[in-house]
Amino acid sequence: MMDLSAYRDIFIEELNDQLERMDQSLLALEQSFSAELVQTLFRSAHTIKGSASTMDFRELSDLTHEVEFALEWVRSEKPEVTAELIDTLFRSLDAMKELRDQYVREEPYTDVRAVVDEIHALIRKPKIDVKLQSVSLKPVNANVAQEAVLKGQQLYAVQILLREDCLMKGPRYHILRKRLEEGGGTVLSCSTEDIDLDDPNKDEQDEHYRQFVMIIASSLSDNVIKKLLSGDSDIQSIEVKPYLLQSSEAAATLELSKPENEIGGSMPDPASPVSEDKAKTMQPTVRVSVERLDHLMNLVGELLIDQTSLADLSSSGARKDTSLLIQNIGGVSDHMGRVIKELQDGVMKTRMLPIDQLFNRFPRLVRDLSQKLGKDLELVIHGGETELDRMIIEELSDPLIHLIRNSADHGIESEQERAANGKPTKGRITLTSFHEENHVVIRYSDDGRGIDGDKIKASALAKGIINEEQAARLNADEAVHLIFEPGFSTASTVSDVSGRGVGMDIVRSQIGRLNGIIDIDTQVGVGTTFTIRLPLTLAIIKGLLVKVSGRVLILPMYNVAEIVRIMPTDIQMIQGQQSILNHGRIVPFNRLSEKLNYANSERRSKTIPIVIVRSVDKVAAYAVDEIIGNQEVVIKTLGTYLGAMNHLSGATILGNGKVALILDASYLVSH
Repeated sequence: MMDLSAYRDIFIEELNDQLERMDQSLLALEQSFSAELVQTLFRSAHTIKGSASTMDFRELSDLTHEVEFALEWVRSEKPEVTAELIDTLFRSLDAMKELRDQYVREEPYTDVRAVVDEIHALIRKPKIDVKLQSVSLKPVNANVAQEAVLKGQQLYAVQILLREDCLMKGPRYHILRKRLEEGGGTVLSCSTEDIDLDDPNKDEQDEHYRQFVMIIASSLSDNVIKKLLSGDSDIQSIEVKPYLLQSSEAAATLELSKPENEIGGSMPDPASPVSEDKAKTMQPTVRVSVERLDHLMNLVGELLIDQTSLADLSSSGARKDTSLLIQNIGGVSDHMGRVIKELQDGVMKTRMLPIDQLFNRFPRLVRDLSQKLGKDLELVIHGGETELDRMIIEELSDPLIHLIRNSADHGIESEQERAANGKPTKGRITLTSFHEENHVVIRYSDDGRGIDGDKIKASALAKGIINEEQAARLNADEAVHLIFEPGFSTASTVSDVSGRGVGMDIVRSQIGRLNGIIDIDTQVGVGTTFTIRLPLTLAIIKGLLVKVSGRVLILPMYNVAEIVRIMPTDIQMIQGQQSILNHGRIVPFNRLSEKLNYANSERRSKTIPIVIVRSVDKVAAYAVDEIIGNQEVVIKTLGTYLGAMNHLSGATILGNGKVALILDASYLVSH
């Protein structure tokens, strides 16, 4: 048998693409019927069925066959696109996604018969109760099946349902079986094999022949087999599906094929848990256009030419004028610098994906929330073509889901309330993305009731998140940021949508881990806008180099709000915390050397260089010994052998060959 593990990653990637395409097409079909959309859905389902069958993923292949049958019914009958139709297809799609997740984790598969029954009821297809799983091959027949496959034949499961008024169901079964065998099929097993026609209760036994499944081997196609059996007025329905040997049948085949003294091992149970190492073999992938790869190859060729030029200069350097040699080396070095910069940009782009890959997951979420909450909601997306690092896109999913859930549950009013306030009854959520310098900006907004800062302050005070003194110092705009505090929620009841006091805390911590910043702009009765600023990539950053206690450290530039110099007298004690005033705002002050447990260096100048670091909605001022400058650095991970180093996000190698540590600004500010 062919080893399919090498194709596993490719299969999953293609499966994800097809499922997403089906999701988007179903959402569009719900808005207006289109034969082209139905055809797109059908093509995706057909592709999934074929690839799942190839990968021996029978559960998904069988379910997708039923979905394909339903779509064929929609395509031919052109029924009215009802909520029942769309909901049934969405539930089928969810079942396919669940099977995919279980396949990736190598867990036992969910029983999807309830979904199949829904499809049958929807298209009024006669229900066949005989389950494929109940029909298995005996060891001898499994061996025959294996030999047939090796000879190029196909295995099929032929499911037949006879009409209720068929008077002689048993003889009809034997006629159909004989017709199949005479047409070139070998019957390997049948669900009726245990029925005895000589039984005294013949009529009762005869009724068992109304529906049956035969496992056959044949060189014919499924359409030819179906046509061979069709034309009988006693037949109500026929289905011909590809049949794949089950693990127990494959094991039996293996046992029969071994010499007697080698028998003893057994095939692993596909439902058994696998080792953690095996589960980790699924590697994340990203698709890259051939045009980009060709561009990278051309740049590598340029570097090889420069390498040859340097080698020639090195070998002939002794025979040339020194000044001319230095000039030539300088020219080659400049060209190499330009090529390396272009190569760096090219490699960065290979990691980039359009943010549509993320945004396209949310229309379905908004639709489901609209139904669950009884609100009329719409999602508007702008700037889906904006490119962002693939890893950041994956990490952004949870924060945006929490924002959408909170908006739908708390932010957007009911239709009655919106109508009373003179608003359109349909609530709108808008997602916009665009580039701004070296950042990607994601703007999330809703036209709901907004956030009342005074109400937030009162709720935080009641929950003990802040005390009376802190509450007195907060104005309404500052109080709004309390929604990011752990455990904060204004929901009076906990629902399965939101209200557990964890969502917005997750948003802030996740954005912070991505070295991003989030701002809130809200107006009571008008709506709320969250603006998220993120670096283009986490692989290469622009960093600020500072010297602390003789060591060179790096702070990511997107966390650096400002660089200032202060006098020692500018440091004040406010509520037991050293602080400085920056543009009228009190900012906590720390010496970075003390924060990192380094020995303090002797200060030689009268002023103190200060870096004001910002992460999400918090700022802090850190004193350093010297500001060196900024440059682009490649982040290298520190590995796990150093243990927990939460204050560091990695390290880099400087131009002089020395290693410099990169500080995690979000951790420093929040701790």
